[in-house]
Amino acid sequence: MATPLFKDRKKLTLIADPLLKGNYPLKGLYQALAVAAMCLQDEALTRPLMADVVTALEFLAVNDAPEEMAVDDDEIKKSSPDRDGDIE
Repeated sequence: MATPLFKDRKKLTLIADPLLKGNYPLKGLYQALAVAAMCLQDEALTRPLMADVVTALEFLAVNDAPEEMAVDDDEIKKSSPDRDGDIE
């Protein structure tokens, strides 16, 4: 289960498909995981509607930032503006 990985920002890249080999915008990963985290809320009424999830993910797909590619944990630490563990 991925839920425990959300608590440690250094482990967030473990959730990404390993076949991508880090070839994705790191900011986009964090944003997609923020959407995923909303979908994992215990209370059904606090979860977003699927239409809203699709809209958010479509927005991320169109507005990715290829200059911020995930490389390794050291790179994640350098490119992470928020180091307290919160997902942006």
